[in-house]
Amino acid sequence: MSRKTQATLVLCLMAIGFISTYSLDSFWGNLINHGFLAAVIGGLADWFAVTALFRKPLGFISYRTEILPRNRERIMDEIVSFIGKDLLNPQYIISNLKNYDMAIMVVEYANKLGGRGKLKFAIRELILQVISTLDTPKIAKSLAVALKSRRKNFNMARFLVQFLCDFLNTPAGDKLLDSLIKLVCTVAPNLIKSEFVTDLIERNVDIIRKEYTKDKSMRELMFDMIDLSSDNLTNKLMNLVNDYSDKLLDYDSAERSRLKTLLSNKIELLGKRDGYKLKVAQLEHYFFVKKFDFTDNLTVLIDNFCKNEQNKNDLLAKVDTFIDNAIDDLAQDKAKQQRLNEWFMQKLSDFIQNNSQWVLDYLKGELMKYSQDEFVELVEKRVGDDLQMIRINGSIVGAIAGMGLYVLSFVIERLCGI
Repeated sequence: MSRKTQATLVLCLMAIGFISTYSLDSFWGNLINHGFLAAVIGGLADWFAVTALFRKPLGFISYRTEILPRNRERIMDEIVSFIGKDLLNPQYIISNLKNYDMAIMVVEYANKLGGRGKLKFAIRELILQVISTLDTPKIAKSLAVALKSRRKNFNMARFLVQFLCDFLNTPAGDKLLDSLIKLVCTVAPNLIKSEFVTDLIERNVDIIRKEYTKDKSMRELMFDMIDLSSDNLTNKLMNLVNDYSDKLLDYDSAERSRLKTLLSNKIELLGKRDGYKLKVAQLEHYFFVKKFDFTDNLTVLIDNFCKNEQNKNDLLAKVDTFIDNAIDDLAQDKAKQQRLNEWFMQKLSDFIQNNSQWVLDYLKGELMKYSQDEFVELVEKRVGDDLQMIRINGSIVGAIAGMGLYVLSFVIERLCGI
């Protein structure tokens, strides 16, 4: 049985009780009769008041009735205004959020509620989804266009000089220099002992002999004692080359340091020459503009990276490590926690300020979709039972008040002798 039916039944019972006890002429009969009468009056008054909220009582009493239908739009505006000024007020929300440490909540969620694993899983899925849906030809083409369009902002000549100078001081540069020195040591014996070098030494020795001796026997004897034969000179030259090469291969030797300084100076000097700059510019224009197209190479490079399972696993492992480090750092670093809390507050404040009006407009639009009948039905369905209790309580309170007034009037009449 609904509350509305219960309230109506109580009103009917009060009316029947009033009619049934109307003829009683004793104190108790009049007391009960007045109680029933007051209950009927209270029940009728509350029925009128509750009914007037939603519709016209008896279908025609229109003065100050149909309160909800007539004030539907104003009620909607007040609801929206209340939500906007109180519930969605940025200062109100932030003042309440300040009671919570968002950074600690994030750390606890990550460490105690499985958030760390969920975050890793979500980011892994996102990365794999991005990799699987990459349009590599389109990306490669965009990168190629960008490289070509930006090449004028890139000083290739200076870059090459700087790269070579820096490269000399790297382990890879040392290995390259060692390889070049060993290559020279390998080629030097054949070059020194070649017929060309031997003939060159002999011709120069003959010239020196003639200039030095000038047909004097003593000088010729001294010259012969020196032994400037081509074999002896080439052997000595080979020994010098080997000794110097050993010193150059020693990373701590002064000779190696001087060689690297010399090469760096020569490279710097090369970078200042106009001919070098012009040649690099010509080659750059030839390869980057006329002949060379990065698109296919970049496509292959990106495809190879994306399709290589080891690369994927390495990337995902780095992502997992980054997430672990970030969460662990956040748990220990109070300054980062403070910055995260401030960031949360700022973002929430900006979001509320930028979207609160949209939320209010959307809410009002949704509320205004209800017609008057639908609005009345909605409110009545939500609070109707509570309002019907007002009718029942009105009858009960009315009965008590009616009997109390009757007792009071009865006592006064007896006291006054009426």
